[in-house]
Amino acid sequence: MSEFTPLRSVLYMPSSNERALEKARTITCDGLILDLEDAVAPDAKPAAREAAAAAAASGEYGRRTVSIRVNGLGTQ
Repeated sequence: MSEFTPLRSVLYMPSSNERALEKARTITCDGLILDLEDAVAPDAKPAAREAAAAAAASGEYGRRTVSIRVNGLGTQ
């Protein structure tokens, strides 16, 4: 038996958008990707990093897979 669980639907959202993080708790999807890259303005990145870490650690997204899309190593 495989340990791989296919994801039928995945929702990308900017982790700088608090309203989107709240709404994601109610949306039916298999996975969430909290975006720290293109969807977040450079000056909002520090707060977005904190929000993404807190959201991922909270356990409030049920059985969904929660991933964080980060910037490249050579960027801020």
